[in-house]
Amino acid sequence: MGDPSDSSSGEEDGDAAWRAAIDSVATATSTYVSSIINGSSDMAAKRRLTSADDGNDRRNKKLKHYQIKAQKLLNEILEESLVMVKDHPINEPVDDTINEGVIRLFKNSNPGIELDPTEEPQEPRKRPKILPGKEIDEKSKKFKKRLQSVTVDGEDIMAASRKACQKSLARMEAKEAAAKEAAKREEERVAQLKKIRGERWLPSLAREMQMKFPT
Repeated sequence: MGDPSDSSSGEEDGDAAWRAAIDSVATATSTYVSSIINGSSDMAAKRRLTSADDGNDRRNKKLKHYQIKAQKLLNEILEESLVMVKDHPINEPVDDTINEGVIRLFKNSNPGIELDPTEEPQEPRKRPKILPGKEIDEKSKKFKKRLQSVTVDGEDIMAASRKACQKSLARMEAKEAAAKEAAKREEERVAQLKKIRGERWLPSLAREMQMKFPT
């Protein structure tokens, strides 16, 4: 096992070396960045000088008529002034011409694309006039008839159903009595034929009678 004083001194030496390495890297990066900035500024100055020389040379040269017209047209479109702003202003004045419902490519140009106007629902201007209805006399015959036509009584319904049931039963009994009477008449006719002509030629008629009137 080593002495604790030796370990502490070793840690301090390691921290010092680490700090020295960080400081060297920081100084190197700062010098590199400053050189880049200086170089860019020098390049910008050179570009300005060359652009100024080119502008002077172009001004010295005589422009043709169509070039002058084109330059005037461009100046009118661009309004001869372009302001380059680095930061967008926060408190910008509100322009009322923006909300016109059209899209403008340039300030002084005609509106290009017109948006469809939105129709907002209009509220009723006048109050609805509600006329009072006719007065109803509850003791009048007309009112009683209308009330009876609307209301339903259970006893009346039961009486009407009984009448309908009795009518249907009477019709059914009449049909059954008529069928029995017809069968009886047919039997009497067959018996009369048997007496007159005999039973030899009547088996087919007997089968037909059994099919029509089964016992």
